[in-house]
Amino acid sequence: MKVHVFTQKQSFKVLGFIGFLIMALLAFNPAYGQSEVTTTETASGERTVKGVISDEKGPLKDVNIIQKGTRNGTVTNEKGEFTFPVKLNTGDILLITYLGYETQRVKIEDDTTFIDIVLTDDLIEIIGTLDTGKPYKSKRKN
Repeated sequence: MKVHVFTQKQSFKVLGFIGFLIMALLAFNPAYGQSEVTTTETASGERTVKGVISDEKGPLKDVNIIQKGTRNGTVTNEKGEFTFPVKLNTGDILLITYLGYETQRVKIEDDTTFIDIVLTDDLIEIIGTLDTGKPYKSKRKN
């Protein structure tokens, strides 16, 4: 009985051939995408929400849109448009804030996919009163 001993060069050839066969078999294996996961997300009520935010003069840039109770949020572009980066469920609340305007709360309903909000001015009262009874006199010496 004759025993065949592989040299190092022959063993590399055999291992290379086996590796090539494995790669060839995997190349023809079907790949699966995310179509099933997306269908599940849509069926569970999650949706992408887009919208436009403006005031009586036109679109507002850099308005904050935040999902209540989370750190998820976005801002509007130059045209006042936004696309919320996270899919929202029915019942989620969006807080829309902008300096000088009243904060708006929008509850996501079953059919909400687009939001058109017109912000109203927020009257800010300065704390304290202005006393004009006495003229101001500087203590600085000239």
